[in-house]
Amino acid sequence: MASIKSVGFDMDHTLARYHGVEFETLVFRETLKKFIQAGYPEELSQLQFDPKFVIRGLLVDRERGNILKADCHKYVKVAFHGHQKLAKEERHRLYNAESFDPESFLSIDSFFALSEVQLFTEIVDFMRLHPKRIQKSFSTVYGDLRQFIDLSHRDGSIKKHVLADPGKYIINDKSIPEALVRLLDGDKHLFLLTNSQYEYTDAILSYLLDQSHPGFSKWHDYFHHIIVGAGKPGFFTSNQPFFEVLSENGLLKNHSGMLQTDTCYQGGNAGLFQQLTKLKGDEILYCGDHMYVDIIRSKGLFNWRTLIVVEELEEAIDAQHSISLLSPIYEKIREREIHEEDAQRVRSNLRSTRIHLASYEKRSDHKKVSATKRSIETLEKKRRDKETLITQLDEEIRTMINDYEGSIHKHWGGLFQVGLEKSRFAKQLEEYACLYTCRISNLRFYSSSKRFISAHDKLPHDS
Repeated sequence: MASIKSVGFDMDHTLARYHGVEFETLVFRETLKKFIQAGYPEELSQLQFDPKFVIRGLLVDRERGNILKADCHKYVKVAFHGHQKLAKEERHRLYNAESFDPESFLSIDSFFALSEVQLFTEIVDFMRLHPKRIQKSFSTVYGDLRQFIDLSHRDGSIKKHVLADPGKYIINDKSIPEALVRLLDGDKHLFLLTNSQYEYTDAILSYLLDQSHPGFSKWHDYFHHIIVGAGKPGFFTSNQPFFEVLSENGLLKNHSGMLQTDTCYQGGNAGLFQQLTKLKGDEILYCGDHMYVDIIRSKGLFNWRTLIVVEELEEAIDAQHSISLLSPIYEKIREREIHEEDAQRVRSNLRSTRIHLASYEKRSDHKKVSATKRSIETLEKKRRDKETLITQLDEEIRTMINDYEGSIHKHWGGLFQVGLEKSRFAKQLEEYACLYTCRISNLRFYSSSKRFISAHDKLPHDS
């Protein structure tokens, strides 16, 4: 952290964390209303938001209407069509028999996507149970869903509820001001970079930060630069200019010159931001919650240092008791390996014994032929017994792994693993996130010059 000059923050699900069930249910209901207004069956109004089904880190096959979980090797281990789990054979045929491109699927990278994908899941399940009620393809339904959910955000259907009662939807973390002040005391320049428009940003951060710390009467006082309506990931990929925000109603003015500390800006792009602030690359630490929009783009294109907020981390740590289930699994796997080695020795003996038999039969050595056939029968029995035992062990291991995953999440297991492998989300976390934590306020526990070192940043052969 000593080399970091500036720390940037996303707002939604980063500085401002949401009460998940309340907010996602709101998004689910408001978007569902637009489906029915657009002519979808009235029966859809009976659909219910299930906060325990969809998790982050999944992939959405919009063409087939399937939700997938892949491991770090791009192998799909779990798949659902609506609420119906795909059999292993079908899952293998669709996704594992040939290579597929995960980038062609929608990745559930943010909390905002949970209610969206949950609604898609419920409609797909409705179409599965009532095959003639919606005469549209799954991809068309998802296209409508994206249109309706964007409209719900634009027309204020969602935001008006949040602004009317922020305490119902926003977690008021009283420790955030302390974390920001600690960074400021360490001579870090702080900036806000959010896709939310100014009116909404002002309302949420006023609720969280105004009058929350001596010397900081307004939320603006914490930040050297404020950028709203950034349009990420476009902020990292486009050449859009900066505009000055003149009023909370959205009145804008073209900007020229350096970025000022007493002005709010909209739009802009990362290259121009670096040019106007004299900051660059790894001098900047950006904190966000969206793996693709916030982390992969800023790291991959501009080499910013990155911190991702993974709210599920708190639950994962609380569920550490499940790790105790892993030891018996690995013991069972080692037991299987011993029997597999024994089976391989039997197979090798069988092969060489059959070669000898062929030689004895060619020489018409009936005595040795008879003895060798008896040996083959004995070896065949050993082979069958070993393979039967290995099959039993495979089933036991599979059951133990399913129990382990089920102890974390009934359908998908943990966010960070698939069975005994790292999940695709975990691989992205390792590759693109310099730091991760469950909440921004945890930064208050560390010096602004703290050197973070991972004890697990090793290859498998390292001791």
